[in-house]
Amino acid sequence: MILGTIRGRIIANSAVVLVVMAVACLYTGLASSELARSVELLFRNNLVMEELSKTLDSTEASLSSYLMTKSSDSLKDYIRESTRLAESARKLNRSIKDDEVLLLQRDISGLVVDYLSDAEACVAAKRGRDIPAYTQRFQESERTAELIRFLTSRLEGLFLADSVVAFSSFDRQIGRVIATNAALVIAAALMGLMLLVRFSYTLTGPLSRLAEAARAIGRGEYDHELPALDSADEVGTMAAAFSSMQESVKRAFAELKSKSEVEKRLMEERMRGLDMEHKLKDAELLALQTQINPHFLFNTLQAGMQLSMVEGADRTTDFLEKLAGFIRYALKPPSRSVLVSDEIECVARYIWLLKLRFGERFDFSLEADDAVLGVETPALLLQPLVENSVGHGLKDREGGGRVEVSARVSEDGLSALLTVADTGVGMEASEVERLLREGDDDEDLADRGIGLRNVIRRVKLATRGRGAVELESRPGEGTTVRIRLPMETHR
Repeated sequence: MILGTIRGRIIANSAVVLVVMAVACLYTGLASSELARSVELLFRNNLVMEELSKTLDSTEASLSSYLMTKSSDSLKDYIRESTRLAESARKLNRSIKDDEVLLLQRDISGLVVDYLSDAEACVAAKRGRDIPAYTQRFQESERTAELIRFLTSRLEGLFLADSVVAFSSFDRQIGRVIATNAALVIAAALMGLMLLVRFSYTLTGPLSRLAEAARAIGRGEYDHELPALDSADEVGTMAAAFSSMQESVKRAFAELKSKSEVEKRLMEERMRGLDMEHKLKDAELLALQTQINPHFLFNTLQAGMQLSMVEGADRTTDFLEKLAGFIRYALKPPSRSVLVSDEIECVARYIWLLKLRFGERFDFSLEADDAVLGVETPALLLQPLVENSVGHGLKDREGGGRVEVSARVSEDGLSALLTVADTGVGMEASEVERLLREGDDDEDLADRGIGLRNVIRRVKLATRGRGAVELESRPGEGTTVRIRLPMETHR
């Protein structure tokens, strides 16, 4: 069943090509491994003999150095090299076998033992200051070393001859292996090429016709005639599915067009609703904006009248000018943004009026960085907070208190940070949480005045959620309100 599909035919033919390739690679790998193993053994034996010769030379050199200088370093070198020489000798054959190479290894192993024995006796005689004894032993060890070198050279000659023979055999066989492998690879490549040409015609022809139909439908020609394909494989199934999809696209396009008209009408109605909601919010904020504490206006005007009776007209003029400027600023439309510099100027007027009313009872501080003066902000944010600090935080403090107002860039450099802090009575954590929660609530805002909750609400609306109001307070330790505004706000 699977052979009747395109996938089945591709898998079957590909499997034949892969089997031929696998046989070629396996044959090459096994033949090369067998040939390399035989050569590797010979070269390994050569390395063993070379190592033994070098160790023998090092041992002789360290022994001669010790006999001449009798230094402890030379003795240490001799002990180390003689140990390595003994280990190299143990790697050689020590049994009697009918093989010239193995017999030579056995002889060399025995001579190494004799050499080490003479060398040890020579060292002992040197320590005992027995000059004739260590001279004799040294000469015997030298003769033994020369004999070891002779046998080693002979053994290396045998290894070299065997290596040449093995390499010649390897060279002859590797050519045959490469030729056989090349023939198998070429056969697999030709077979794969034939299969590729065959399937390119049987598979790409119907697919090209389907692709052309798909491009026509993509251009909007939904009535384009599809090619007739009667094959039972995946291409025929895809053609039938494409025809069904064409009909579905026609129906879906008609339904989409109908829905788009309905959605367009709904969107227009929604935009009208949003416009109305925006106007309602502006009206609400305008009403809230104008709710300035009447007690403050009354008390301030009364202080102004008393001042005008006691003093001359100059200071009264200054007072009335600042009061008029403050009221004019407070009655600006709430939908309009102002600069932080305008807010700072408004707070400065308000503080002047408060000092006129309360004298030196309260201490005020006003600082602003030049970097934030050009940042846009909703109007009348700082003055309600200063009013809260004086009217709620400090009113019960007999000794007065301090209110600090600042405008600076935040530590991360992304926000303008407006801060109003007082040394008043403070609040409990539950009250802080309630104020912040009510400030985020959109309902029943008209009855809450123009204080902290209204500030939170207007910052949220004006900055589209990018601004924030933070509140910190503890009983007896005062209250700090921070307003974070984006460095770039839009009107």
